[in-house]
Amino acid sequence: MTNTASSRPRTSRTSFRLCLPLIPVLILFLAAPAPAYVTVLLYHRFDEDRYPTTTTSTSQFEKHLSYLKANGYAVMSMDDLAGYVQGGREVPEKAVVITIDDGFISEYERAVPLLRKYGYPFTIFVFTNGIGAKGYVSWEQLKVLEAWGGTVGCHTHTHPRLINLRVDQMEQETMGSRRILEKNLGHPVRYFAYPFGQYDERVRAAVKKAGFRLMLSSDPGSVGRGTEFDRIPRQAVVGAQMSLKDFAEKLRVPPLVVTDRLPSVGTLPSGTLKEISLTIRDPHLYDPSQINLFLSEKGRLDARFDRNTGVVSFTGPLHLTRKTNRIIISARRKSDGLFALDSYLIVLPGTWEGMKYTMR
Repeated sequence: MTNTASSRPRTSRTSFRLCLPLIPVLILFLAAPAPAYVTVLLYHRFDEDRYPTTTTSTSQFEKHLSYLKANGYAVMSMDDLAGYVQGGREVPEKAVVITIDDGFISEYERAVPLLRKYGYPFTIFVFTNGIGAKGYVSWEQLKVLEAWGGTVGCHTHTHPRLINLRVDQMEQETMGSRRILEKNLGHPVRYFAYPFGQYDERVRAAVKKAGFRLMLSSDPGSVGRGTEFDRIPRQAVVGAQMSLKDFAEKLRVPPLVVTDRLPSVGTLPSGTLKEISLTIRDPHLYDPSQINLFLSEKGRLDARFDRNTGVVSFTGPLHLTRKTNRIIISARRKSDGLFALDSYLIVLPGTWEGMKYTMR
């Protein structure tokens, strides 16, 4: 009698048995989508050719809005963003928030009509000393844009570099300007944007004390779970040379979760940076050959990456001369090839000697 059991290929059952533990892992890997994130867009002037690095033409701007609509992006309000950051609210797979800084009249005359045309919510951050001045929006115009779906946020009173002020001056610029806005607009003002995108630990504490719900920086990157409410990153989409391709690429920058920052966010002990060390959470999700570390004053650094611990490190010393620098780290995701990004500001101790902000 033929032993049919013994005549079966032995490798078949063994291979199947070995593969069984891998099947759930494979299914989980294939089924788990990448976490949703929000891109906060930052604009300034519109159709002001004298300022080519900070202006956007209305034709460019409408192409941006049209791209968002054609590609299924949900344009969220600042309240929606706060609900995501602080309240755990879910967001669509493709989500953006539109912000505009300073309150130039060109923003009201050129950008707001297009935003109204598309029905998109937006936020304009204004500094109260400029309201009603030549070249800036008036109180009446602020009320009109609110009626059209806009939100007014605070951008201090005189638009100073807050990192150079005493604590009492910071409080006057933040809490004082919030009171002015609320008195004239007749409702609470919950959102704040740092002038020049600059902050340190003292500035963050002063703005928190003023009671704002979200504080927005100019650090490049996107908003994900765990983003700090007082350091919301934004993608600047300004400049006459920005193409639609550039704009689309700004939308495809997921957040990178980073811990154990050395140096930490804020003021350095001296002008010499001895080392940089950051830890990427879940390092197995990223291509180990595509990890990049940058310091704005020095460019790309020759950093080391430990694929087991996720630690990205660089040993100095680096002698810094700029008052502020950004440390930026990017990592290419294995799942879709996108570069995830994290960035934050470091500040030299001492007093700023640069130009004071003047209205034009």
